[in-house]
Amino acid sequence: MSRAGGLWSGLAGAALALALAGTAAAAPTLEPLAEYKRVSWSIEGGAPSRVNTIGQSKDGYLWIGSVDGLFRFDGVGFEPIQRDGPKPGRLNVSQVLGARSGALWVGLGRSGGVAVYRDGRLIDARMPDPSREVTSLAEDREGGIWVARGGRKRATLARWHNGRWQEFGPEAGLPEQEIWQVFFDRDGVQWLVLTSTVLRRAPGETRFSPTGAKVARRASLAQDGLGRLWLSDSVSTRLMRGEAPAASSLTRAYPRRDEVGASRILFDRKGDLWGATWTDGVVHIPAPGVAARSVDAGALRIQSYKAVHGLTSDQTHAVFEDREGNIWFGTELGLDMMRPAAVTVEQAIPANSARGYRMTSTADGKVWIADAHTLYAIAPGQAPKSVLKTDWSAGSLCAGAGDAVWVTLRDTVLRVRDGKVETFAKPAEASAYGCVEDEDGRLWMAALDKGLYWREGGAWSHWPGGVGIASNAALQADGRAAILFRNAPTLQGPAPFEAIHKARFPIGEIEGLLPGREALYLSGGQGFARLRGGATASLDAERYPWLASVNGLVQTPAGDTWTIGDAGVVRMRSADLDRALDRPGAPLPRRVFDFRDGLNSFVQKSPGQQITAGGDGRIWILTRRNVVVVDPARLSVNTLPPPVAIRAVMVGDQHFRDPSALRLPAGTRGLRIHYTALSFPAPNRVRFQYRLEGVDADWIEAGDRREVIYDNLHPGTFHFRVKAANSDGVWNEQGATLTVEIPPTLVETWWFRAACVLAVALALWGVYALRLRRVAAQIKDRLEQRAAERERIARELHDTLLQSVQGLIMRFQSVAYQIPDDLPAKDVINQALDRADQMLVEGRDRVRDLRGAEVRRLDLVLRELMAEQPFEAGVKVELVAEGTPRPVQPLVQEEIVRIAGEALFNAARHAKASQVLVKVSYGVRQLQVTIRDDGVGIGANRMAWASREGHYGLIGMHERAGKMGAQLAIESASGRGTTIALSVAGSIAYPTQPWFARLGRKK
Repeated sequence: MSRAGGLWSGLAGAALALALAGTAAAAPTLEPLAEYKRVSWSIEGGAPSRVNTIGQSKDGYLWIGSVDGLFRFDGVGFEPIQRDGPKPGRLNVSQVLGARSGALWVGLGRSGGVAVYRDGRLIDARMPDPSREVTSLAEDREGGIWVARGGRKRATLARWHNGRWQEFGPEAGLPEQEIWQVFFDRDGVQWLVLTSTVLRRAPGETRFSPTGAKVARRASLAQDGLGRLWLSDSVSTRLMRGEAPAASSLTRAYPRRDEVGASRILFDRKGDLWGATWTDGVVHIPAPGVAARSVDAGALRIQSYKAVHGLTSDQTHAVFEDREGNIWFGTELGLDMMRPAAVTVEQAIPANSARGYRMTSTADGKVWIADAHTLYAIAPGQAPKSVLKTDWSAGSLCAGAGDAVWVTLRDTVLRVRDGKVETFAKPAEASAYGCVEDEDGRLWMAALDKGLYWREGGAWSHWPGGVGIASNAALQADGRAAILFRNAPTLQGPAPFEAIHKARFPIGEIEGLLPGREALYLSGGQGFARLRGGATASLDAERYPWLASVNGLVQTPAGDTWTIGDAGVVRMRSADLDRALDRPGAPLPRRVFDFRDGLNSFVQKSPGQQITAGGDGRIWILTRRNVVVVDPARLSVNTLPPPVAIRAVMVGDQHFRDPSALRLPAGTRGLRIHYTALSFPAPNRVRFQYRLEGVDADWIEAGDRREVIYDNLHPGTFHFRVKAANSDGVWNEQGATLTVEIPPTLVETWWFRAACVLAVALALWGVYALRLRRVAAQIKDRLEQRAAERERIARELHDTLLQSVQGLIMRFQSVAYQIPDDLPAKDVINQALDRADQMLVEGRDRVRDLRGAEVRRLDLVLRELMAEQPFEAGVKVELVAEGTPRPVQPLVQEEIVRIAGEALFNAARHAKASQVLVKVSYGVRQLQVTIRDDGVGIGANRMAWASREGHYGLIGMHERAGKMGAQLAIESASGRGTTIALSVAGSIAYPTQPWFARLGRKK
């Protein structure tokens, strides 16, 4: 170091030491209620204006009463509720109360009295003698509803119980004063806040007694966690000790700086007091009266939150705590909600540092943060303290040995240790974009395009060769430095550091160099990676999007991994993260903290640590706007499953509110279902699953969507089920159920469909019958043609052949007479003539057959046919006739006889049967002939064998059946006998008869 440089360093060191010893940063202006997350709904956002009252019903809905009317709120939308009747008129709501019965009581202004919302209807409760305005509603232990009738001094109190109203006046000890509040404490004591005093009535008493307390107009009461009563009015908020009138002196007071229009107060579940002032915004007193402090000290703890801080208006009329612990305020211009923020702004460090923030932590549990001109130290359990001021913003901040901290400035490097500041020169024109001290005491500095520097033994060195752009540095778990290069560096031999560049990891451009407790993690736009023991593993950003573009990571001794990146602040279990890296695709549970949790800016894209943990477990995070902190010890899980409700069903132009069961018009094909879950801390984090049984095969993930549309529904009864999880993942598995019945239209009824099926069947049967009749007619026509042809042949034979033969016989007979008897030729001719006579007789028989002589009964013909067959002795042959015998078409009967003859002949010759049965069934629709034997049966190859051997009996039977349109079935198996069944349609088998003859037969 040169002499001039040493002199400058000495002067700078002295100046910084002086700053360290005696200079403190000016205290920044503190933002009120910074530990709360505030959400607002303005008039522009659909909120009602001039809100007077807020309440919550048993089903979980939040109710907003305003000059504009009554609104039901689910955290997403405001639903106006109208009174029943043809002309409901405009409602001016002054009070709401959710009763234990589930009903909502609504107090009205403009002499509207009281209404009750129950089962989806808002109806008049018919309170007698309504006043100009209902100023208070309260419920007693018996379920009675008390109504303060404001705007007058007489008949100011009424009670509804068991369907009856009761009025109270002077006989109950009521003076002529307006009542502003009816309040029941935990012991059941009833308190009335009047215009200038307070009354009380113990359980069992019939009259109200004065307490002696003095109040200003429009005061209110609240009870803290210790059971003490507090009064608040336009002058102050104060504790009222004791219950006897003599013990009502004020023991504690929080005076107001300015008079307010009125006061409504409550104690939340943590013991904090909240107040609405009508004219001066919101008042908050953290746990008043718990610790003994003077009035002045107590007054200093009052926090006022107004429109200048983000409240929708200073005119706040209503304050309310819901079932999940959220605090609500109703104002002139909208609705505000406050809940404890998971991420809070550290107000001791000014916001909007011109050159961002730098941060590191040391082994003693301290967190060090530098803004544009100040270095802060944050000891465990303490607030940030200014350590020193600088003329130039810190380029980088890193921990050194012995709990020291290195701070790189424009021209110098500082080491802060044990309250002392040492100043060293820095390489010229080398801006520090990250620094780290390794286990060997070398201080490494990444200097972008200037390359890589290190300081060892009091001197700086530049890493030789073109290592390229060095953009960040971090300390690995093994004590070696990890240096991030934009591209792969050219290194000559092994280096005393770990060179990190994008070519080594499939995650794109590396944005975060993230040291963990046992590994080095890296993040890029395409994923997340781990380097441990020389082995790498990575996760894809599409599967784990919250691990993309992570800029900071810290792992705590408790086993948690915290990251900060584009997704916000993410908390995971370290074991789960490593398990996912070992088995990509494995689930990785996490909790995200973002703008809905108090984060009010994005992560700054700077080198060095962007998130770290202090020795007390608090997690410190750098953003573009300010420094924020998460205290894991303060984080709570909302364990209340969210109530789930089906708000409405839309069917065309019809609207059904709060349905549990619906019978829709016949022919309904589509409907729109609006459902909701009543969890208010972060409504857009509520997750839904739904299922329409009979339509959806399984549960459908709906995300935060709160409606579903179904089209193309069919008639039937459906059960729509929906369940939800709150912002912390606690599910209401029971959810809500809607039963929807869609009756069928005329054409969808079962009997109409049955009639259609029957009509189609009849039509098909008609077509079949027509077809059958046509086929029968064709067959009958062919049979008639065959009969006519046979008659023609018979005539031709009779008129030609038989006549000629008979003439020849007569001529030969005359010749025979002329031959002497003793000649041998005489005998020959006589024999020839005998044979010719025989042939002539046979020819005439055949002609008679061709002409269709009178047909006998089929069963009798078959009986004669059976007798002609060569059955062996002992074979039982039997014929059975069923039904009324009917004449059969001659040609049909002839074919039947031929088929039966073939079957009987085969049974006699081949079956070896002991019993043969022939059954003739004279049916109306068909004629059946069945021949059954118990013989050896016909083998499977008999038909093919018979054809090859020249036996065509079976084939001929089928052919004869086919010619007359009959069905022939042959069932047989070896050793099991044979059954031959012949079925002929009645329209073919029987002669055609007049229709009246058929009718007579049926009868």
